[in-house]
Amino acid sequence: MNKKDQENKLVDNAKVELQKTQQLVESDFVKTQLQKFMNNKLSQDIVIRNDLLKDNRDVSEKLLDRIEGREEALNSILLEINDTEVQYHNALSISKACLAALREVNPVKAAELENSVRIMQKEKQSQNQNKRK
Repeated sequence: MNKKDQENKLVDNAKVELQKTQQLVESDFVKTQLQKFMNNKLSQDIVIRNDLLKDNRDVSEKLLDRIEGREEALNSILLEINDTEVQYHNALSISKACLAALREVNPVKAAELENSVRIMQKEKQSQNQNKRK
């Protein structure tokens, strides 16, 4: 394989890995938004249940089932978010390894793609800060 073919293969590999990483960032964002929505709905149902209990009224089985279902869904979403986080870190490591190999052949192209990595990391960091709020 000549040098140009090797360079093209390394560039393509790096781009594919960067794309996977970006998709994981976007997936994490969507799942986090879903988690916030589900958490809000669960909180509303718990407030309704607590108000009924405080007024010594019966809590319907439908409400209790809904609370239980939302708790299970929320737990499932949290597991998916954790899984996506692990996948993101793995994909980021693979992307960096691809860029390191590319850097040996074409440092300029590697630098361009590394900027994409930095942007993704900043985007992910911003999402993580928003999660904490």
